Amino acid sequence: MLFGVKDIALLEHGCQALEVDSYKSLMILGIPEDCDHEEFEEIIRVPLKPLGKFEVAGKAFLEEDRSKAAIIRLVEDINYAAVPREIQGKGGTWRVVYMPRKQDVEFLTKLNLFLQSEGRTVEDVARVLRQELCPTLTGPRELPAPKCCAPGLGEKPGAEATPGADGMPPLDSAEKESKAEDDKKGKRKHKKNRRRPDKKL
Repeated sequence: MLFGVKDIALLEHGCQALEVDSYKSLMILGIPEDCDHEEFEEIIRVPLKPLGKFEVAGKAFLEEDRSKAAIIRLVEDINYAAVPREIQGKGGTWRVVYMPRKQDVEFLTKLNLFLQSEGRTVEDVARVLRQELCPTLTGPRELPAPKCCAPGLGEKPGAEATPGADGMPPLDSAEKESKAEDDKKGKRKHKKNRRRPDKKL
């Protein structure tokens, strides 16, 4: 998951103010003003259960977003694979922000600086990656049929051979060629036997 500089800075600032370890904390954004503490804890209980024991370290109101943010302190180290990216909460979807692994911070800092110079955001990158890696499929992909024999008359290349109406298996390519030669010979004989009408003088 990619976060912008603003998200990471907000998480760090909140953790410093509450004196908690930012690498063992989460920040939840988008909580509506009318969501009380008991309701909030009930909503996050199930999504955060795989992360072990946790507590709500503090909340703050964000003027710009007109919503609340909460800092969640984890007892154990962050299990990055188990962190939910979003939580379906009151008023819509709540975003979950966490500190990236320490070795990724320098890379993300450089990435954000580059994106700022290009007039892009991390969200733009995430959207493009989703479109490239997960294109919308109109139906299930089918494997091509094995090419076991040459296509016959009226058959498409690669079509699977099926028994005829008499239950006999289809001719292989050699038999088809032989049959085609016989058909041509028969047509030639018919042409020779065909008599032309006498021309009237």
